[in-house]
Amino acid sequence: MTGAWSSERLTAGDGGPGVTVHELDSGRDGPSVLVLGGVHGNEVGGIVGAGRLTTGPLDLRAGRLRVVPVTHEAAFEADSRTGPGDGGNLARSFPGDPAGTPTQRLAALVGDRLIRGSDVLVDLHTSTPATDMPFFAGGLDDGGPAATTGVALAVAFGAGIVWTHGSLGPGRTLTLARELGIPAIYVESPGGGVLDRARLDGYTGGVRNVLAHLGMLAAEAPPARPGLWLHGDGDTDSFTVTPAAGLFLPEVALLDRVERGQRVGSVLDPRGRELAVVAAPEAGHVATLQRSAVVAAGTPVVGVAPARPPVLGRPSDAVYARAVAG
Repeated sequence: MTGAWSSERLTAGDGGPGVTVHELDSGRDGPSVLVLGGVHGNEVGGIVGAGRLTTGPLDLRAGRLRVVPVTHEAAFEADSRTGPGDGGNLARSFPGDPAGTPTQRLAALVGDRLIRGSDVLVDLHTSTPATDMPFFAGGLDDGGPAATTGVALAVAFGAGIVWTHGSLGPGRTLTLARELGIPAIYVESPGGGVLDRARLDGYTGGVRNVLAHLGMLAAEAPPARPGLWLHGDGDTDSFTVTPAAGLFLPEVALLDRVERGQRVGSVLDPRGRELAVVAAPEAGHVATLQRSAVVAAGTPVVGVAPARPPVLGRPSDAVYARAVAG
């Protein structure tokens, strides 16, 4: 039987930002898996989803599991996506700077003391309170061995939707993992800023599925095979933006299939008069959708991702074929 959880406080120097790490060690050889929640402080689903792992029974057969439920504590305390003191977005700050701003120092701490030396990274996010995304597991698929393993882990998570990316933007946890050769996945879900029991079960069950895939836990029910597999740019900072300020009215639903140039929403004034039209940037499925009506000019409101082709010419093609075949 696995031993008890232990906890350790890591800090970036005297008075610097820090994290509390909960660890479960099987005492046997095996992978070291790191689970992060709360890289964005207001993404409570990922925070509680990670935290629940540390409170329930977990008979770890091999390796060790480290969990940080709240990675950006200052942002969590402020119920904010970013650090209240420096405005720093931790999810865009890696590898960080030990002599930089508080957010940069935190990124350096998490990168050097936690991500570096791990064998697998699982980063639990949710959509923002203003924008919805489906429940999916995703990650890099650039043909490298670590990325190919990460693709298999995204499938094993069992969210029902997989979203892979040919490249990653700078500053992400997954970008640092890629540079270190560490397989990594991230998870998103709808309903940012609120908790949903079924979704929390999806987070904790998904991590358990990953651990079972790695041989660290006994396998439970087989994970759901992907009902939809998307492949394309996952950078929410670069999706279709509003050409004018006003009130955004979506005209499509999450996961709808759309064509390039198709009308997907409009911006209205308070009297309901149309100020601007928002069009789909490419053909694919609606993968992010603004749900908060008030928007400024330049607000990203719709993200579209194409379905993954059966063949990308990469080792992950075999993972894809097995997954879709069930």
